[in-house]
Amino acid sequence: MRETAFPGIKRLAVPFLIVAVAVLAALLLFEILLRGIGYSAPIWYQPDPQLGWTLRPGIAAWATREGRAYVEVNAAGWRDQNHPLDKPANIYRIAVLGDSYAEAMQVSREETFWALLPEKLAACGFRNGKQRIEVMNFGVSSYGTAQEYLVLESKAMRYRPDLVLLQFTNGNDVTNNSKALENRKIRPFYVLDRDGELRLDNSFSAAPEFRAKLSPASEAFRKMADMSRVAQLVNAARTLPLLRTANAADARGVEQGMEPDVLAPPRDPLWDEAWRVTEKLVAKTDQYAKRNGAHFLVVTIPYAIQVHPDAAVRTELQNRLGVADLFYPDRRITGFAHGHDIDALALAPEMQRLAEKRNIYFHGFANNGMGRGHWNADGHRVAAELIAQHLCGQQP
Repeated sequence: MRETAFPGIKRLAVPFLIVAVAVLAALLLFEILLRGIGYSAPIWYQPDPQLGWTLRPGIAAWATREGRAYVEVNAAGWRDQNHPLDKPANIYRIAVLGDSYAEAMQVSREETFWALLPEKLAACGFRNGKQRIEVMNFGVSSYGTAQEYLVLESKAMRYRPDLVLLQFTNGNDVTNNSKALENRKIRPFYVLDRDGELRLDNSFSAAPEFRAKLSPASEAFRKMADMSRVAQLVNAARTLPLLRTANAADARGVEQGMEPDVLAPPRDPLWDEAWRVTEKLVAKTDQYAKRNGAHFLVVTIPYAIQVHPDAAVRTELQNRLGVADLFYPDRRITGFAHGHDIDALALAPEMQRLAEKRNIYFHGFANNGMGRGHWNADGHRVAAELIAQHLCGQQP
């Protein structure tokens, strides 16, 4: 009988197979356990060379990090139902541009401000009830005004909206628009050239960090995570430090992601430039919408502390930061808008009044704490009512 030429390999093969089978069995049991307890943490986003990132078309799962909602991404890659590209007859279309407040993964689609808007507009007689209102959501988490403009230019305007609603988040949009101040650099920016005009900087698309996200291996992992809760858990563990930072508060008691420097006039050149870029982007978006036959409205979105129901909590932060009130970003955006013939609505003052009067939190959830984070269903409902009142009040 001939002896094998590799006796060492034969001796190692059996233990290796035993270990491999044991690992696979453990992973299978862990997968079953995660599914059994309802764990869900899909990879919602994919890299995009124009916008930095987009939602992944067709993804549908439970979102549970803040609130709990079943979220479906349509075939075009937006958190919304599918919409035909061609506008049907007798339809008034509204395109919503925004970030996580419009994406609204914390509540069901039916509870979002943009899904409620047709009903609220019908109730106040918008367009004299002669046209059906269709609202399309183009919001993606962490987008700044630059990305929102690019979405309008390359995606949303193809649907021929009659109204473009730009959702401007007071807490972080100014930072998102500044290449110097924004930490998440893998995105397009507009910068000021020597003449003070906007120039697109999309150099991020050549960065090694971004190119790695486009690799076949990264795409394979995203697809594997669609089928495996274990892979989702691995990805969640990898991003956990970022989530802890996002949910923490800084030394001044302000949630991370909510920049306290935005509450006062700029005190240094970086913030001054960030505000100037932001204002020019709002004007650029307005001009593009109007050139294409659409009305334009910019709506400033309050962050949690602005509309906290306890006046003492708000006053404590004002005193700590040395500001008279928490409405500087609202005044700055609406003041700029009105000076440039741009329609604008600041939600914070009225939402603050209603929160205090009704002793109600418009931000927060039981699983993430009240008075922090994103709008809950009450916040979305009141926002829809205030936007509808504004639009109905603009009618001749």
